[in-house]
Amino acid sequence: MSEKLRIFVSATADLEAERGIIARALADLPLRVGAEIRRYPPAGVSYETLFELISNVDRVYFLLGQDITAPSGTEWDLAMELERPVLALRAARRLTPAAQQFLRLAFHRVAPTEWKVFQSDAELARIVTLDLIELFLHPGNRYGLSVEEVVRLEQQRRQLLTPTAEVAAASGPTAAAVILEQRPPSENGQDEAA
Repeated sequence: MSEKLRIFVSATADLEAERGIIARALADLPLRVGAEIRRYPPAGVSYETLFELISNVDRVYFLLGQDITAPSGTEWDLAMELERPVLALRAARRLTPAAQQFLRLAFHRVAPTEWKVFQSDAELARIVTLDLIELFLHPGNRYGLSVEEVVRLEQQRRQLLTPTAEVAAASGPTAAAVILEQRPPSENGQDEAA
């Protein structure tokens, strides 16, 4: 029997809007399977309820912005304590001293090289989409994907991993050319020598 994908999204206060990017990435995948996105309710919950929300998820997306804010620190601690798989994401922003201290402690659990730093919403969406594809392409087909869905996910993964013209343009030129000034011909119809 196929399982429902359960994810928990933890975000610092300055990245609240980015939660929607994760939901959109999930909704845009070319498949029809059950999925559940969990988060800390804005009204707040007890520690026990938060424990239940995180305890049986397949993935925790942890979004760190400029500062560590409540309840994201508690959500991080619970995810670590419960040994839930975490994708640690960090916005490329200047960190407050509290966020720097949090990262120093967090690096004991998730190595600095495993944190994904994103510059834009589009980059965050790409990182999360690739991660979701990997989750859904579980070798045991935990989520009951059809052959067609697997093929579409593999195609989407290849597209996301292939640099586009836009990405290539942003990374700089890949070739060079020299444009020479064309001088008008002289009155006798021949090009003038320099």
